[in-house]
Amino acid sequence: MIEVEGVVKHFGDVPALRGIDLSVEAGAVVALIGANGAGKTTPVRILATLLVPDCGRAAVGGWEVTGSGDRVRSLIGVAGQYAAVDDRLTGRENLQLIGWLYHLGKQERRRRTEELLRRLSLSDAGGRLAGTYSGGMRRRLDIAASLAGGTPVVILDEPTTGLDPRSRNALWDVIRERSGQGTSVLLTTQHLEEAGRLADRIVLIENGCAVADGTPDQLKDLVGSTVLEARVAVPDTERAAALLADLGQRRPGIDPQEQRITIPGIGPETLPAVSRRLAEARVEVIELGVRRPSLEEVFLALTGPAGPACSGGRALPASTAAPTRRRRLRRAADRSQGPARDTRGDIWAITARNLRRIARSPQTLALSLGQPILLLLGFRYLLGGAISVPGSAYVQYLLPGLFTAAVIIASGGTAISLTQDLQSGIIDRFRSLPIARSAVLAARTIADQTVNLVALAAIIALGVPLGFQFRGSATALIAAIALLILLGYALTWLYAAIGMALKNPEAAYAAGTVTLFLLLFSSSAFVPVGTMPGWLQPIARAQPVTVTINAVRALTNGLPAQHWPWQSLAWSAAILLLSASSAILQYRNIAK
Repeated sequence: MIEVEGVVKHFGDVPALRGIDLSVEAGAVVALIGANGAGKTTPVRILATLLVPDCGRAAVGGWEVTGSGDRVRSLIGVAGQYAAVDDRLTGRENLQLIGWLYHLGKQERRRRTEELLRRLSLSDAGGRLAGTYSGGMRRRLDIAASLAGGTPVVILDEPTTGLDPRSRNALWDVIRERSGQGTSVLLTTQHLEEAGRLADRIVLIENGCAVADGTPDQLKDLVGSTVLEARVAVPDTERAAALLADLGQRRPGIDPQEQRITIPGIGPETLPAVSRRLAEARVEVIELGVRRPSLEEVFLALTGPAGPACSGGRALPASTAAPTRRRRLRRAADRSQGPARDTRGDIWAITARNLRRIARSPQTLALSLGQPILLLLGFRYLLGGAISVPGSAYVQYLLPGLFTAAVIIASGGTAISLTQDLQSGIIDRFRSLPIARSAVLAARTIADQTVNLVALAAIIALGVPLGFQFRGSATALIAAIALLILLGYALTWLYAAIGMALKNPEAAYAAGTVTLFLLLFSSSAFVPVGTMPGWLQPIARAQPVTVTINAVRALTNGLPAQHWPWQSLAWSAAILLLSASSAILQYRNIAK
């Protein structure tokens, strides 16, 4: 079900994988073990289609990850190294969303959700927001999400990190059960007990290579079929180890706290000679015996400076053709054809999720509504008397500018929301699911457009009691609102592109604030262009916000609209085209 042959991956000049090979048969559990930084997570992310290898072959169910990504994603369920759960959805909603994106029917989604909540001891907490969960509960929910699709392959990156013994045993039972039903499981772990109890085969990763691959017993045989263990009196440990160093296949291991010496490769027939040698040297022996080696001893023997050298002869220098090949593989992945997808269903599922998040985030709505309301009150009552607009009351001049300001301010939340999803791992989970690649960004902008509409409606509702009057026809009013909605939607894509470029909520907030300031305060939103400094006037007249405001002012005040609506349409279309192209390209290029 999983085949990896000669896969090489560099991050800059740092080699993460040096020609790794591994395979997982149908219904088998294979564990990758290794030290931190050995390269365990990189093959997991490649198989999850989250990274593109520099060279080599990786396939799931016979489908290449770099050429048939859609098909691969329909076969896998993935849990990354960190819990990627949505804090503003309940546990039950998190799992049902994943089932929805695997295109399961409503009844099947509910059945699997309740089963997984029960099996992983989350039933009582299923109706609570995931943000209230403990770290262990979040991890269990994340693992449940990887199993919610009922896929034939499950990939788990250190799945039991942070789990208590009871939860760990429950998860082991679920993995064994899925394996018994034919599901193939690839997991990484640093818990050698977990690998020994769960895995049919263990692959030991060191320095980006597979240095050993076999059943637990086969790996133990690599360091000797038996291990001599001697416990001696203080302070004879070092001297005893030196006396016995020539007897084993590998250097002795020493535990100074327990005064214990272990020597792989010594059988029971050597016990008399060992006892005699220690007695002649007057080393006091407390315990002496022979046992099977442990996986910990295998790990220590085969890793580190004394372990076998990496044999990954297929590795490419980081400065050779790897970047060019990576771009070619990425283009192939983008062109891959997979199972029939319900793109509209994917977009609606993620939009519904985003709308729930917005509804459960009062601070987001308060920020989107509060800023334009403060601007309205400030300019209407504090500064309005000092600003003169020829031929019009200031409120008639101000409100169309604030209508536009409301949709610009509300659009800024797109960048922050996207970067939060990137940091929390939600985007990676979506990218590993069998959904349309356009669905995540499209759903984000559609949901955030509802905030634009709410903000616009709030300013209109507040502006009328403050003296603003709609003097145009109903058709003109509809046209004005349509121009504002189109500009707001185009700007959500602009902020999406900013968010994808920065990938950090704080940086996205700062960039959004600067963009908002430049767009609004270099426009005619609050004061006529003719009152601005001379160097600013040409910029203010031509920029898209001023053009849209002029069109909305004309339409709502019953004045000749002239060319403003068409220029506003052209500006919004240009922003939408360029920003959407940039955001989508950056989304696809996350896999590097």
